[in-house]
Amino acid sequence: MCKLHNLQQLDLSHNSIEDDMHPCWGKMPSLKILKLSKNQFQGDLSSIFGNQSMIEYIDVSHNHFQGVVPFSIFTNFSKLHHLDLSYNNGLDVETESPTWLPSFQLQHLFLAGCNLNQRSGHNIPSFISTQYTLQTLDLSHNSIPGLIPTWMLYNVSSVLRLRGNSFVGKFPQFYPNKASLLVELDISSNQFNGPLPSNISGLLPKLYAFNVSSNGFTGTIPISLGELPNLQHLDLSNNNFIGEIPSGLTENSPLWYLNLSNNSLHGDLLPRDSNMTQLRWLLLHHNSFSGSMPSCLSNSPFLEMLDVRVNFLSGTISSLRVFPHLAAFLLRGNNFAGNIPRQLCQMQKIQFLDLSMNSFSGNIPSCFKDNLFWKKKSQADSWVPTGFTTKGNPYNFQGIPLTLMTGIDLSSNQLTGAIAIEIGELQDLHSLNLSHNLLSGHFPTSFQYLTNLESLDLSHNKLTGKIPSEIVQLNFLSFFSVAFNDLSGMIPFKEQLSTFTESSYIGNPNLCGQPLERKCPGSVEMGVDKKEEKHMEKKGNIDEPLIFYAFVAMSYALGFWSVIIPLFFSKNWRIKYFTAIDGFINFCFEKYDAYFA
Repeated sequence: MCKLHNLQQLDLSHNSIEDDMHPCWGKMPSLKILKLSKNQFQGDLSSIFGNQSMIEYIDVSHNHFQGVVPFSIFTNFSKLHHLDLSYNNGLDVETESPTWLPSFQLQHLFLAGCNLNQRSGHNIPSFISTQYTLQTLDLSHNSIPGLIPTWMLYNVSSVLRLRGNSFVGKFPQFYPNKASLLVELDISSNQFNGPLPSNISGLLPKLYAFNVSSNGFTGTIPISLGELPNLQHLDLSNNNFIGEIPSGLTENSPLWYLNLSNNSLHGDLLPRDSNMTQLRWLLLHHNSFSGSMPSCLSNSPFLEMLDVRVNFLSGTISSLRVFPHLAAFLLRGNNFAGNIPRQLCQMQKIQFLDLSMNSFSGNIPSCFKDNLFWKKKSQADSWVPTGFTTKGNPYNFQGIPLTLMTGIDLSSNQLTGAIAIEIGELQDLHSLNLSHNLLSGHFPTSFQYLTNLESLDLSHNKLTGKIPSEIVQLNFLSFFSVAFNDLSGMIPFKEQLSTFTESSYIGNPNLCGQPLERKCPGSVEMGVDKKEEKHMEKKGNIDEPLIFYAFVAMSYALGFWSVIIPLFFSKNWRIKYFTAIDGFINFCFEKYDAYFA
């Protein structure tokens, strides 16, 4: 590459390259586009920028570059319009010192997660106020304190991302009677407080995505949010909003992502006239919504996630429509009752089913076996965090772990009857929790086919019979509990089941064997077996050296008699043998005399 002096574009992105950047890359005067993102490059980034006066596009994000990068090194890059230094955690980007004047007008600037102006108080770069063509500005995750300057809301014409900083105060101030052109505004994970402006649709009329999550905003949700004709992504989660969802927000709405979780909202789950035909993700968990599951959900045929955990919802879900794209159906911690509807079996893409901590009754549908996702891996959208409890702990799955995880949680209900043996056909199921119900019958031997299962909780039921020995082959099982049932017989304490403690089995008076202290009837048998095993082991330890010495003795005897017998029966052999011995002795004496003479 160092010989390619006329090179204009260099794209090595998304290759996981582990190396230092070669200094010669800074000596490519014709270079216009440099893309090195998502590798593992390291070293001093500033050393490669020198005389690339023609450069227009630089993206070195998501690497391991180190050291201080003063913005003065870009002073003479007059054609530069795109610069991305984001997420190089060892990098310290300094825009204020030494003093410099930009010769460029940027269109896209990404400085997220790069210790911005750490030596000068984490201030907002002052040169940004002179950039009048900015379409995208991302300063996220830089611990920037203070207030958001009003000019920033107008200098950026499309996307402004400031999440994960230390901004404080009320919602940013706008100029009177002057609307911003922003299409996306993300000020999540800061320290804002107070209400949102009631006329937000007039301040930000072109909003497509609005994220103010994880702050301290209060008051009601502004009605004017429903007046934004292009709003498709709305995240108000993790604040202190109160009141009901404004009807205008969900009526004939273009929203495809709505997250109002972790607030103090109440009333119906959705306004009656809701009509969100493009909705894909609806997250309303951890509020105080009441009433039944709204029928207007049937107007959202593309729904992929419905998360209404921890509210006060009640009634049945028997009239639930079939959502062919639904991947997560999460109702945990409500007051739903009735049977589990068979419609769930027709939702072929369900990845997470959580109906726990409700009052569902009846049998577990055997038709769960018809769900293809629990049988075969599929690709799910992975950018939306999904809350699911497994292995006794709550987790938020996102990214690659989300695409690899599947689970069913029907715990803490009033389910009865036997566990459907057909559940054993769900070979790609990773977590199954049926605990705290009224289930009876035997532990299904078909569970031996749940080869990807990592967590299995059948505790606090009325199961009888033995624990099938076949399940010891579930090699990925790391959480297991059948505690507080009426199981009996010897615990198959071997292979994977030998990794679990007494707590996995307690509360079963008729279970016996390790790891419980209770010995089986004939534990004497177990004891005898153990003694016999130890005796055999001890005997084996004794026999091994005896065999060794016997072998040595036999070898010695064989060698001895193979020499003696010919000497005894053959005169010629005796003469040759003793002549050779005499010759060897004489040779040794001669050498001895010569050495000490």
